[in-house]
Amino acid sequence: MADKRRYTVSLPDHVADAVEKHARPIGSTPTEYAADVIRWWFGQGCPAVTHDEAELRKTKSVDDLAKRILPIPDDLNAWALDAKKNYHISDDGVVQKLLDQLGLPNLFAHAAEHDRVRLLFAFDNHPTHWVVTEVFKGSNRPDGDGLAFQAYPKLTVSREEMIKRLAVTAKEMGASEKVVFSQIPDAASKLPRQISKGTAK
Repeated sequence: MADKRRYTVSLPDHVADAVEKHARPIGSTPTEYAADVIRWWFGQGCPAVTHDEAELRKTKSVDDLAKRILPIPDDLNAWALDAKKNYHISDDGVVQKLLDQLGLPNLFAHAAEHDRVRLLFAFDNHPTHWVVTEVFKGSNRPDGDGLAFQAYPKLTVSREEMIKRLAVTAKEMGASEKVVFSQIPDAASKLPRQISKGTAK
């Protein structure tokens, strides 16, 4: 495992006092607690921390949007994702197609019983990605209600980091239990046959 990078930071007294105050009851050192804060920030998606940074990101996002959001290929195969890429898809039709390919066509069928619900399933036995699927109903999401599919490459996202991301999501959802990985059914028997049909480009 690669060595972790180390940083030296200077804090105003009142900030340092607050870090020490909250670190002490949980048995952490101020340095460990500060590192936990940074990891939490990362798990939140690295939000801007100053007004200037937020404004800069707004300007930059307009210029970069076309570069960052790529069209979804018509032949996208859930078993042949590009091992180096992240996938974030909210088109219901495409997500349902991916669920069908994974052998999970009725994963969210019971959501129909609720007027307001958010359900999440995470899978760790995909060959190249950590797969997270969600359904939103009665939410206030900018993208509206519906299905969502995320896939994070195992080449660059460790199991430990993925577990931390899921823990942050569970907290956002107000879940009483932590998110645990599920298994894509019969993945071992399906992978050789489906992957042999083509490779991601």
